[in-house]
Amino acid sequence: MLEEPVKIAVIGTGGYAHQLIIRIQTTPLHGTITAVASRDLDSEGARYCKAHGINVFQSVEELLGYGEFEVVVNPTPIHLHAQITKQCLAAGFPVWMEKPPVATVQELDDLNAAAMDAELPVAVCFNSLFSYRAQQLKAELLAGTYGKIKRVKSLGAWVRTDAYFGRNDWAGALKKGDHWILDGDINNPLAHVVCNGLFFAGSQQATLANPLSVEAELYRANQIESEDTSAIRIQTAEGIEILSWLTLACKDETDPITVIETEQASIKLINLEKVEITWHDGRTEFRDSYKENRLEMIEHLCRTLRSDEPLIGELVNLRPFTLSVNAAFESVGSIHTIPESALDCVTVRETETQVAIAGMGAILKQAYEQNALFSEIGVLWARKSEVFETAGYTQFPVRFKAEANESLEALSV
Repeated sequence: MLEEPVKIAVIGTGGYAHQLIIRIQTTPLHGTITAVASRDLDSEGARYCKAHGINVFQSVEELLGYGEFEVVVNPTPIHLHAQITKQCLAAGFPVWMEKPPVATVQELDDLNAAAMDAELPVAVCFNSLFSYRAQQLKAELLAGTYGKIKRVKSLGAWVRTDAYFGRNDWAGALKKGDHWILDGDINNPLAHVVCNGLFFAGSQQATLANPLSVEAELYRANQIESEDTSAIRIQTAEGIEILSWLTLACKDETDPITVIETEQASIKLINLEKVEITWHDGRTEFRDSYKENRLEMIEHLCRTLRSDEPLIGELVNLRPFTLSVNAAFESVGSIHTIPESALDCVTVRETETQVAIAGMGAILKQAYEQNALFSEIGVLWARKSEVFETAGYTQFPVRFKAEANESLEALSV
């Protein structure tokens, strides 16, 4: 418990911001919200805040002018992260920014320079990194408890309907105006999984592994610009291979798992929170998580403003994530469209339809078991891509073309 709760401002009151506001309200001994910004003063979230005695302002400028808080939470759309975070830093406030940090490495480098100039902390809210179980496991890996890491691999399938992709004007988009977004499974909902793989392979407690090369396959099943299905292979400077298979276009959900294969055990992080350890000598161990990781995140972030507790998820340490995402897009050159003949449509509710790739569950399972990309197991709609080297990479894009809208309808599936 802190002697005095941290005073917090939140930018936005809709969607995820509203959920986050409610979560912060459940941690009154650590943090309390004093002000929010909401373009719609009559939105459900704005009304909630007014009912709870929270000051509501219509613009970021008005919020920062009020200034009766110690830190700003920035859960705005991806393409606004950098701009708004820089505004807050210029006004003298630390920022807790929603994941992903930004869309491109050049934006991340520029924003990190702004944070260093302001001498203020910026944290990226990859909430799974803040889990006690994840942090405990990373410490044990670094201590050599399980022997050398051989490989880290992850799998996940979440159901997302047409309502999800139609919820705003940037969902599933590659760009909005001149701003890159790269919204898709690897850079938004399942970004946690990609980040976790890099985190566990990292050589220090706070750092992610450094990608030397990325070979990716990115596909769209939904009618969007970006990707909703991916298979990625990352080779790291630490000598560890990282693999992931993710989709938002599958009939049935599969909770995300990350498996760390080591000399002495196979360690599984289940649904971003729980840990299952299977030792090669037959022993097993299960560690549950007794607090939702977003609450762990909020409490940790508040403590760092009241103590010398090291900050988890600091922006400067997240560059390998954004570099990996950019390199994945560079690897494919353009997003491949899965042909309609390989798709199923599922009515989730009366007003919502989900696009699902036929047999995707079995495809994920086979690729995972064989440590292979989709093209390497003979999936008919899959296309092999190039290995993209990251040395000296400072500007996205190099070979990725957003305007390309390649169709695979010509394939016989």
